[in-house]
Amino acid sequence: FVEPEGEHAAAAVTAGMSMSGLRASNFSSAQGIAYMHESLYAAVGKRLPYVLNMGCRAMTKSSLNVHCGHDDYHCIDDTGFTQVLGKNAQEAADLNLIGRKLAELSLTPAVVAQDGFLTTHLIEPLQVPERELIAEFLGRPDDIIDCPTPAQRLIYGATRRRIPELWSVDNPILAGPVENQDSYMQSVVAQRPYFFDHIADIAEQVMEEYYQLTGRRYRRVSGYRVDDAEYLILGQGSMIVQAEAVADYLRETRKLKVGVVNVTMYRPFPGDLLGSILKGRRGVAVLERTDQPLAEDLPLIREVRAAISKCLENGAASGEQRPYAGHDSYQSGDMPRLYSGCYGLGSRDLQPEALVAAIENMLPDGEHKPFYYLSVDFVHATPASPKQEIYQQNLVDAYPQLRDLAIHGSENPDLTPRGSTTVRMHSVGGWGAITTGKNLAMTLFDLLGFDIKANPKYGSEKKGQPTTYYLSAAPEPIRLNCEYHYVDVVMSPDPNVFSHSNPLAGLKHGGVFIIQSSLEDSEAVWASFPRSARQQIIDNELRVFYLDGFRIAQDEASNPDLQYRMQGNAFQGAFFAASPLMQQAGLDEAGLFEAIDKQLRHKFGSKGERIVQDNLRVVRRGFDEI
Repeated sequence: FVEPEGEHAAAAVTAGMSMSGLRASNFSSAQGIAYMHESLYAAVGKRLPYVLNMGCRAMTKSSLNVHCGHDDYHCIDDTGFTQVLGKNAQEAADLNLIGRKLAELSLTPAVVAQDGFLTTHLIEPLQVPERELIAEFLGRPDDIIDCPTPAQRLIYGATRRRIPELWSVDNPILAGPVENQDSYMQSVVAQRPYFFDHIADIAEQVMEEYYQLTGRRYRRVSGYRVDDAEYLILGQGSMIVQAEAVADYLRETRKLKVGVVNVTMYRPFPGDLLGSILKGRRGVAVLERTDQPLAEDLPLIREVRAAISKCLENGAASGEQRPYAGHDSYQSGDMPRLYSGCYGLGSRDLQPEALVAAIENMLPDGEHKPFYYLSVDFVHATPASPKQEIYQQNLVDAYPQLRDLAIHGSENPDLTPRGSTTVRMHSVGGWGAITTGKNLAMTLFDLLGFDIKANPKYGSEKKGQPTTYYLSAAPEPIRLNCEYHYVDVVMSPDPNVFSHSNPLAGLKHGGVFIIQSSLEDSEAVWASFPRSARQQIIDNELRVFYLDGFRIAQDEASNPDLQYRMQGNAFQGAFFAASPLMQQAGLDEAGLFEAIDKQLRHKFGSKGERIVQDNLRVVRRGFDEI
């Protein structure tokens, strides 16, 4: 493991490792990718088969944001790296192995990406590939393998080292020398027939081999319920998970034939496959987590249009040989209407409502806007004040198109699975909410074997500021990747939550609300709530509990510095005491605390038995004293 001084140096170190015949990986995102950008072209030209792992994040375009965006993913799409993007943790793990083997067979480095924070920091279950499976699938760097292409056989002979030793102490060579006008172009354009043109076939071979080993099927581009679909959402990354749930919902409730297309491999672009998938559809919404306002189109829809134009050219070549043999042929009426949408910049929350909007925009009675933004308002429908109304009117007078830049859906459906429990936690940065949420999620997973998703609303500025944590557990896959607007339980270790938020927002009828309070009795706690909150509690028959987690942490923490962080653990115990989950799942106290003890030892065992016991007592008292 090497930690260089910067991303440019990291790219150089990774290249050096790969040149020396080692299996090398690099990890970066956002500005770090841009910083190493110039080094990546040469890695391709030297045929260095390493993997660049990318947690896709927004680039700083107006002010600093470290959250999700596909700016970095598209920033390097001209370098010659193969590029794949996983929609969840399972795909991120599997594609690392697929991308690795593809790189080593094609002798072309690979980007394996996942959405920053929305996947990288999300807690969800996956089948972790076993070491034995990895060894069987990838082999060793010094294995001697058959050369898979004619070009490689011309260079190496019939066989070669799995990761070629381009340079060694015994065979020091110069790689990547100066090439002038008479030779540079040859070395660049020769890469297309001899290396790049083989990648798609090798990728399909590797994906098939992985399927045979694991039963998990990957394709360069895949479809969900596309066979009879009239309308398609096409995109990349974590949005796909939610889009599939929306497609099912619209089919069930509105009888709309909606499907989803996941562009798993972006380089080489699977235009040869997309033509047949998109052919004859009534509408295709191409949704992208990046914005390039000065370009003719956003990057993904540019590629889609290019692929479709080749299909149209094939159709126009009647009686002639098709100019693009690998692509479909479109006749009149085959080309779908394309719509371009921008969403989720800097992890802007994407609710199911926005995906409903993308479909409604394509319907016969829809607005048919060719380009739009999702989940953002340029003009508020209801101004907050007369002053804002005047300000907005001035903007609209100067820029009449503002009202047309964003679209909204007619509904925001609750897509949580049946039997699920959804939790929102309101806390303060530095008070241990993330640790509490993680421990609670893992305890639920161990106890129930449920699918879980746990996702904090991260932010570098959150210390000392209000922060939110989302958690869900369900007996079937949870296909939401957004903030939860419909929740069963709200916990607020923050006693001042009503001063800056409405913690009761989205709490379902009969739901549970647990708040930190040091007040003496329930009447005093009730009186501390705003009148509107008390009315909401009565109207929705919410069950309200309070707990003095601070006092418990003060009593039990042997290290005073840990008191703020440990008070959150009291709410873990309170959750199980107050929520109906234990009764629904048939859990008893002994089994519950055995699972909690296991999680605390996993989390804090390295810090010593005293820390484990301190936390366990805090959880126990939270359970008993709520």
